[in-house]
Amino acid sequence: MAEKVDFGGVHFLIVDGNALSADLARDLLLTMGAETVFVAHSFDDGIDVLGSDSVDVLLTELHLPPRSGLELIRTVRDGKTRAHKQMPILVMSAMSAKEHVFEARDAGVTEFIAKPYGVEGFYRRMVGIVARPRAFVDSNEYFGPDRRRRQVPFNGPDRRD
Repeated sequence: MAEKVDFGGVHFLIVDGNALSADLARDLLLTMGAETVFVAHSFDDGIDVLGSDSVDVLLTELHLPPRSGLELIRTVRDGKTRAHKQMPILVMSAMSAKEHVFEARDAGVTEFIAKPYGVEGFYRRMVGIVARPRAFVDSNEYFGPDRRRRQVPFNGPDRRD
């Protein structure tokens, strides 16, 4: 854990139906220096918090029956809450098969961490989200953080103008 980031002024919201998992994430954030961590255990409770409190970073589980974390991500990215559309979103989920990760990425998630996760991996993702925000793409088909991670030369036409 080389890089130090002050999480004291960042307001987090954890949406996870599993109370133990939500408590673990909350405890990690508090240990890292966070002072404001809201916890919701359902999609609807999460929407209520997003509508009434100031939240800077959303952490969500994909499995939120009867709805889903993907629906929550799309609701935020579509601007259907009071939350900022460009809010960083971390998915914490045991549903870590490739298709779930790609669905989350295409819904506009900023980072994904598979459960069970380690403290260092969680910390690295939180530092990345808070200290190194990714550029956003706003196109007809996608709104969310730039999905490209690798810097590779590209010789084709630039379609983002």
